[in-house]
Amino acid sequence: MTPFGKHLNVKSRTKDPTDKDLFIEVVGLVNECWIRSNVIENEFSLGVSDYEEPFYLVIENLLYMHYGEWKGDIMLWWLFERFDEEGSVLPINLNDHAKEIEEEVFIETVEELWEFIKKIESKPKL
Repeated sequence: MTPFGKHLNVKSRTKDPTDKDLFIEVVGLVNECWIRSNVIENEFSLGVSDYEEPFYLVIENLLYMHYGEWKGDIMLWWLFERFDEEGSVLPINLNDHAKEIEEEVFIETVEELWEFIKKIESKPKL
């Protein structure tokens, strides 16, 4: 028996994924799991948060280990805090200290999240 159980089929990759491919896949899957968890909690009144909390803590720590603090913070905000009570996407503030500009950015997709992080990375450090 594999460590993943008898019903999970782990496929080998046919090509080496890029960092962007892995980012989009991993963050996208965590997002799907979070949405499903909320549906189960809200629509079926099944409390799964106590069961799932250790898994989300592992994911959080792995994101911080791989991407670092500021990227991890942005990713976790996008995954867990980007919606208001009515389900509308909240903006994140992008501060360009060199130009003294602050901009509200709405990030709706995981691809937009990737591009947002890359945009910040490309800015000169103060």
